Amino acid sequence: MVMKVCTSELMISDVNGVGLARAYFPQVVKEAFLESTKDGEISRSPDPVTMIDGDLSFFNNNDADLRMWMMVHRAPRSIVSTNPVTVIIHDAWSFDVGTNPQAEFPSVHQDSFGGKLQLDKASVSGDDLKFGRFFLDFDDSQAWVPLGVVKSQQALHFRYLCAVQTPGVWTEPTEKAPRYEAQARWCRLQAFAVPVGGS
Repeated sequence: MVMKVCTSELMISDVNGVGLARAYFPQVVKEAFLESTKDGEISRSPDPVTMIDGDLSFFNNNDADLRMWMMVHRAPRSIVSTNPVTVIIHDAWSFDVGTNPQAEFPSVHQDSFGGKLQLDKASVSGDDLKFGRFFLDFDDSQAWVPLGVVKSQQALHFRYLCAVQTPGVWTEPTEKAPRYEAQARWCRLQAFAVPVGGS
């Protein structure tokens, strides 16, 4: 004879015993795939120029409050620069939780990838530059963003921004063909949630 134990909605009771239900474990509740619109050749950009811009919205229609995290999965990145120009790809995000959330515009100086090659002192004359080319590749990466608790019948709004910038000196050599490129490719946003209690 098997006796079924009375359990909560986050537990199971069967012939194997008592355990945690699948709903108790972290699961993806919403996902967004964002693509770059600015990959390839770039020109001088002292101010950040948007490569990827997107958002993800989620409404908690469960009876239980949810503790949430966002996984920001970024594609492999690459930049190409010529002495002495700096090329940087910035990442940033912001979020808001509530009955009618509206996340602020993200600050692009939150997380950056880039660099430069400098063979000599920065000069304003292209004729005086020593020629050199800089290639930098970086593997894909993930960042986990804790979002806190999204209560029942509340919503989450998450915004993501990726931008390219060339801060500092911009001087092109006169005798050689320079290359300035940036590849951000794509970003995947995945919202994970676990229940923190029932009604």
